[in-house]
Amino acid sequence: MTAATTAESTTAEKSPESSKERPPETWRDTFEQIVLAFILALVFRTFEAEAFVIPTGSMAPTLYGRNKETTCSQCGHEMVVGASSEVTRDSGYLMEGTRIEGAICPNCFHPETGMKAARVFNGDRILVNKFPYEIGDPDRWDVFVFKYPEKPGTNYIKRLVGLPGETIRIRGGDVFRVAESGSEEMLRKPPEKQRALQILVNDHDYAPSGLDQAGWPQRWIGMAARDEGGVRRWSESENGWTHDLAERVVSIDALSAIEPAWLRYRHVYPLPADWEAIRNGQPGTPVPRLITDFCGYNAVWGSSLDDDNAPSRPDGVNLGAYWVSDLTANAELTIDEVASGGELLLELCEGTWWYRCRIDLSSGKATLSEVAVHMSLSDEQELATAATSLSGSGRWDISFANVDDRICLWIDGDLVDFGEAATRDRTSTAPRRIPQPSDLAPVGVAVRGAKAHVAHLRLERDIYYRGGGGGFRWEGGRLTDLLA
Repeated sequence: MTAATTAESTTAEKSPESSKERPPETWRDTFEQIVLAFILALVFRTFEAEAFVIPTGSMAPTLYGRNKETTCSQCGHEMVVGASSEVTRDSGYLMEGTRIEGAICPNCFHPETGMKAARVFNGDRILVNKFPYEIGDPDRWDVFVFKYPEKPGTNYIKRLVGLPGETIRIRGGDVFRVAESGSEEMLRKPPEKQRALQILVNDHDYAPSGLDQAGWPQRWIGMAARDEGGVRRWSESENGWTHDLAERVVSIDALSAIEPAWLRYRHVYPLPADWEAIRNGQPGTPVPRLITDFCGYNAVWGSSLDDDNAPSRPDGVNLGAYWVSDLTANAELTIDEVASGGELLLELCEGTWWYRCRIDLSSGKATLSEVAVHMSLSDEQELATAATSLSGSGRWDISFANVDDRICLWIDGDLVDFGEAATRDRTSTAPRRIPQPSDLAPVGVAVRGAKAHVAHLRLERDIYYRGGGGGFRWEGGRLTDLLA
């Protein structure tokens, strides 16, 4: 076969129709494609998923509404504050003459001015999946979108707490389910959701330069316990803990120590008046205070804000009205050397109840115990034991929490299983939670028989739900004044 014959055969095999050019799309084709895309989007939006923009900060810090961001000029911590009060609720337009002028830093409580020019961001954008609810019901603690029957045109985004047929009671910042008999059952968040809802109390990595220069006391400091008439108090102690203020590391050499050396947290934060005194060259008045339900996202002041309760000055900002005892302590622990009998102790105080975890640094065995100080200052009741990876020398990330009347310990992100004994029953039949002097230093880390370093200390609190009362309201005075 010659080359010419091959070419002719190939040409003959082509279909006459395939050689024709495809006709150009008409306006009708384009219109049909647009309509089809619209229908598909409408069906997808109706049955599968829908996009929403968070309008307000009622779900903060889980979801942010319109907000402003800046960095604290004193400690360098990132600040995010709600700015939806600058705009109208219906149209979202900026109101004339309405501006957020300042905010309180959630870490060092510095009154940060200049918020008027801070970066503004619209609310978080979320895509809501509707498919799960086509085959099942929402689970407790899920974030979901619903329409309020009295305002069917408005979408609400909230966290689900009560299920159909339940009676819910909020007391002391916690959520309870009430039975027909009147008994209560605390509704505890799963540990993974519990950690996601934590709110910052203090991050030791972010040091306020003005406070250090003024000689303001450190929040984490060596302390020793003393008993006064059946009441246990904590006082400063030169027990071997040393601070590296540049690296933000606290260290101790307790290889030969007989008793555990305690490093404890005191909530010694400056009020706006203290910051003003420090700027004027005065020392201010450092006073240990209770940890409260202060929320930095709402700690703003300004002019003509769309909120009748919005303050116009920093000293009018609400620094928290209710005592919060549900705390989570986080740290990076480094053990250089361990002697015979070396141990690590973690402790959280909650009024008349203390919760302690002892970890044997040779075996890694963790022992969870409870001290009822209203009954005995020395009677430590063992609750449970569990194996951990924390033994010998090395470095570990540790989180110790008392939230929703449940004690949790995480080592390198893994939850240590203490079983049901870690869940405590503190319902209405138990003594009312009333803060004690020990709650002025509610978190402790102690070492005995080891050389250790503690870094990245971060204290958080649980979200505090407000109901019609039942919490311990605190008007901002010192705890010792309340007990006098």
